[in-house]
Amino acid sequence: MIHADRILVLTGLALVLLGLSSRAVKRYALSPVLLALGAGVLVGPHVLDLIEPESVVPRVKLLEQLSRVALALSVFDIALRTKPSDLRANRGRIAVLLLVLMPAMWLVTALGASLLLGLPLALALLLGATLTPTDPGVASALVAGVLPNRLLPRRVRMSLQVEAGANDGLALPFVLFAGLLATAPNGQVLNRWAVEAGRELGTAVVVGALVGLLLLWLTDLAGIERLAEEDWFPLASTGVSLTVLGAAHILGGTGIFAVFIAGLIFSEGLPEDLRQPIHTVHRSVTKVALTVVFLAFGTVLPVDAWWPSLGGAGVAFAVWALVMRRLPVGLPALLLTSTGPVSSAFIGWSGPLGAAAIYYLAFIERYDVAGGERLFLAGSLAVTVSVLGHALTSALAVRAYGRVTGTEVEEGERAEVDGPLP
Repeated sequence: MIHADRILVLTGLALVLLGLSSRAVKRYALSPVLLALGAGVLVGPHVLDLIEPESVVPRVKLLEQLSRVALALSVFDIALRTKPSDLRANRGRIAVLLLVLMPAMWLVTALGASLLLGLPLALALLLGATLTPTDPGVASALVAGVLPNRLLPRRVRMSLQVEAGANDGLALPFVLFAGLLATAPNGQVLNRWAVEAGRELGTAVVVGALVGLLLLWLTDLAGIERLAEEDWFPLASTGVSLTVLGAAHILGGTGIFAVFIAGLIFSEGLPEDLRQPIHTVHRSVTKVALTVVFLAFGTVLPVDAWWPSLGGAGVAFAVWALVMRRLPVGLPALLLTSTGPVSSAFIGWSGPLGAAAIYYLAFIERYDVAGGERLFLAGSLAVTVSVLGHALTSALAVRAYGRVTGTEVEEGERAEVDGPLP
């Protein structure tokens, strides 16, 4: 049975331990996200049985609400890191990642779901859509920090992070199409999809742009008129993330994409002397939110149902999603952008699943399709394998990149290369 004080104690201990050991964790090829997920499994009903969230809050509501807040904070965090020069320097790669690789990830994952799990076309596309977006929090954790800064050029790091920030919201049209294909009459699918997807994305762009511009004006006003205290001002970014998330949703848009748009516009005009304090505070809040999401996800993972319900096919699909979902298309597609083979391989591999997939796995339960629980079983296993696989390989991949390209610099400095990426 769930108990509020137990949740407070366990969440607090997780944050303390991760906060005090984060550098050591990354040194040993792990990630805070993986440890939070493992801690959730440990304290959940399958092991120690200390907390059982589903006895109080339905799994769908728990995961959807927690993950969408964490995603909003995460994509705004990425937007704060992104400078206009990053968008210019990486525009070709970002275009390929969003316009070519993203649809390919959807279709390749759906193909695996059909071949390995035997799902019908509509359900395979629906599962593939939930596992399409790369995770902004996990991606940032894998390519940010002391080691990645020393070994990975900024263009590599920012390409991955901008992709992760944008594709969380841009995955919604894929989810909507597959959901309608599974539930709506055939003659209505395309029309309804065009209307819903257009409304969701259009509203997101308008709300995000307006709020981003308003926030820039308010920031200038607060600085000129000295309206804000230094310890309160950085919290404005968190407030904006939550405000845009809710406002866009109320108006019929996808709040996550709206938050990313607002963050990019705000970041573009943000003075450098304000960027660092705002980002430092916002990043800390984001890490708290992500830790809570993966703790909660760990407690509701259907560990005891994976093998009985899916068998070896479930494991094969999770491995397919880890290995085949991204790299086979990403590597050759990125080579066309004058990105060298080493950088293309690294970017092609580094597409972890995480909070975005958790959000959409909860989101699609509203369609109430036959076999929906099987989608959650397969999707949750794929997310778990991805978090584990990328956590265990990320440090090795970063070190290999530095060794092959010779980009390593001293601690405290940041790697960069002139000309095309190697």
